[in-house]
Amino acid sequence: MFKFNTFKPVVAGLALAAAAMVAAPRAEAEIVVMGGNPEGSLFYAQSQAIGAVIGKHTDIRVDVLPQSPTVYFPMFMTQEADIGLSSPIEADFAARAIGPYEGANGGEGYPLTTLMIGSPIRLSIVVRGNAGIETLADLKGKRVVADYGAFAGSSITAEAALANAGLTADDVEVVSVSSYPEGVSAVIEGRADAAVGSMGSGILQQLNAAEGAKLLSIDPSDEAMARSREIGAAFVPLEVKAGPVGADEDIFVLSYGTTLYARPDLSDETVTTVLKAVWDHYEELKAIHPSLATWTPDRFASTQTMVPYHPAAVSFYKEQGVWTDEVEARNAEVSGQ
Repeated sequence: MFKFNTFKPVVAGLALAAAAMVAAPRAEAEIVVMGGNPEGSLFYAQSQAIGAVIGKHTDIRVDVLPQSPTVYFPMFMTQEADIGLSSPIEADFAARAIGPYEGANGGEGYPLTTLMIGSPIRLSIVVRGNAGIETLADLKGKRVVADYGAFAGSSITAEAALANAGLTADDVEVVSVSSYPEGVSAVIEGRADAAVGSMGSGILQQLNAAEGAKLLSIDPSDEAMARSREIGAAFVPLEVKAGPVGADEDIFVLSYGTTLYARPDLSDETVTTVLKAVWDHYEELKAIHPSLATWTPDRFASTQTMVPYHPAAVSFYKEQGVWTDEVEARNAEVSGQ
């Protein structure tokens, strides 16, 4: 298994720097700080859209923090961050202090709760359109961005995609970067042959404009997906029809339900206000960013969760009539009950 650079939870300086980025609050508005990953990433664009809808329909102002979960998950503990988008795989690792989060919070992991599960993300390895690389197996011996430092989610995805083809980091020349956008930039600049690509992200469109972007199809077979799920249990295969940037033909990609998380001590009132704003006005999201067309209430309370729901979220979904016995059982399972 690919060995990540172990994340060391030393974030005091980062937390102070992030706090300085938050603008002075309006007198009438509650400020909610939302982790959203760096600019150029899909999560950043989606965070801006979700924050805009919440801000439009409530007295909450959402300030998006352009940092990865390795930065804002620890900030949940200090109340410097309140909510954030992440993958269920990374959140599971962070909560259990395993993988790239080994040793986090003294080995206890970071306290997290789920608010809602949203759009399925579409991920694979991207190469230049004229690179002559047609399959994931063709990456053997190539320069692949597979170490994203503190940006753990992309490191996990890189390992899962390689594993899908029966490869490991030992089979490629690993290129190291510090963020998802930097990985695709390395492909644009010729410093790497391949990197993790998130369909719908701004940086992927930049690659397409510069060199053409080609997302490599994963193998959706049970055997290949079993290898990917050894890296991240929440990964599922998703078919994408030809048309989006990176997919000139029908392909399969790795996917999971993008999840909105919150610190466990975020007030019930704030959680309920956030959930109600998105529940009532979810149709506005797709007009802001097309990837949010599938951010719909039928997905919010789900058995796909890897981290327990916030108690106020449980109450909200019960009131909406969507908290099923199956979701209750899954919530109890991930709660260790």
